[in-house]
Amino acid sequence: MTKNKSKLIMTIISLCFILFFRFIPAPEGLSVTGMQVIGLFIGIMLMWNFVGIDWPSFLCMALLALYGIMTPAKIFQTGMGNATINFLLVFFMLSHVLSQVGFSRRVAIWCITNKVAQRSSWAFVIMFLFGAMFMASFMSQTAALLIFLPIAEQIFKELDYHQGDRVPQMLVLGLGIAVGIGSANTPLGHAIILIPLQLLTEQTGQTVNIVSYSIFGIATGLLIFLFVILMYRFLYRPDLSKMKGFDVKSLRAEIKPMTKQEKIACTMFILVIIIWILQGFLGDIWPSVGGYLSGLGNAVPVMIVVILLCVWEVDGKPIMDYKESITKGVPWSALMFNAAVLVISGALTLDEVGISDFLVAKISPLVQGMDPGIFILAISVLCVLATNFASNTVCATVFYTISAPIALAMGNVNMVALASVIGAAASYAYATPPATMPMAVVAGTGWVDVKDMFKYGGLAAIGSMLILALIGYPIAAAVL
Repeated sequence: MTKNKSKLIMTIISLCFILFFRFIPAPEGLSVTGMQVIGLFIGIMLMWNFVGIDWPSFLCMALLALYGIMTPAKIFQTGMGNATINFLLVFFMLSHVLSQVGFSRRVAIWCITNKVAQRSSWAFVIMFLFGAMFMASFMSQTAALLIFLPIAEQIFKELDYHQGDRVPQMLVLGLGIAVGIGSANTPLGHAIILIPLQLLTEQTGQTVNIVSYSIFGIATGLLIFLFVILMYRFLYRPDLSKMKGFDVKSLRAEIKPMTKQEKIACTMFILVIIIWILQGFLGDIWPSVGGYLSGLGNAVPVMIVVILLCVWEVDGKPIMDYKESITKGVPWSALMFNAAVLVISGALTLDEVGISDFLVAKISPLVQGMDPGIFILAISVLCVLATNFASNTVCATVFYTISAPIALAMGNVNMVALASVIGAAASYAYATPPATMPMAVVAGTGWVDVKDMFKYGGLAAIGSMLILALIGYPIAAAVL
């Protein structure tokens, strides 16, 4: 079956859910409108997973208006007018200019040529993968992977490694896993994390500070990273003898003195991070200033930095080319997809639709008194499993939308910690090529056998879900 024919069949199946699901007799307690929204939700999810995320995102928002479930004004406010979407927009632009001025590559090369990395072959491997994870904590995981992948291939060339050798497979697959872990370490530029946090705010009014989430995310991510290293060291057991004499001089030679543009862009980025940190704790020390800074949100400081970089000229040229950054630096299809995800999620939780009330009424008796640890473990396991075979953003949305009313009914679950755990769980996708774009790139390099990706990436996913539920959730509950 051709790819186009397969897409056509899935489109027809999806439209059947969208058009006819409302005619299925609704269970007691659920209205026809509720059935209509569920049918739309299932149909759009199928399209996003098997057809594409571009035009189906517009279809999702248009149908909600055509069915009269949400007004156009509400759709646009919930979608592109959302603070999360605007934060992603400006942060993608900032991330692009950091890459253009060379700062991102400088950090990557430093991570693998410092004195710690040169102590032993395993120290080199650890710092190499740690560098990728670190970069993915502050920028797109795909961009972080593409910074490190050419460096890895240069190393393979220098050491005379070939496709099929175990060491290159370990490093390339490790890069895919590392950037996946890094994408959950902070919510900076990662929509997967931001969506459940935004849904939490809309549902309960509770907000999550970037610094507070990052404490939970980084602590959990470091433990998962350690698990991956131990997995490689004692189960994969590669022969690293060729690495013992590797000369890093050629890579160090690529690190040239920082240009004025790079220094300014780097300073602006650090300034943004300082403001985010001050937003987190200054309110208790200096309430008036702390309250003002917190009121700016996450996006406005980045927006101001973008403006400064666009008007600040060096050698007659602005540091940031606005047109280039907004066209080449912003993944617009993904941004519209994230907007549509927020819209459909909002529709599912509308009082007049009644799905949340239905779930609470049916499931409350079953979960009353349930240990929150067992509930979190179940959600973590199911979300990590699903995200390795379906869209990460969709998984984050679905699992929060389903679990939130159940958790509220239980009454003993920390909702902020739950949203954070779901965002992280939906990011731990490194067992299959379709799991994320980085894993698709990793599988397409020729260095990684897909069977080994499933085996070792799957083992890493199992470790992730257990660490997240048993250690990550208690950390999140304590910090958040």
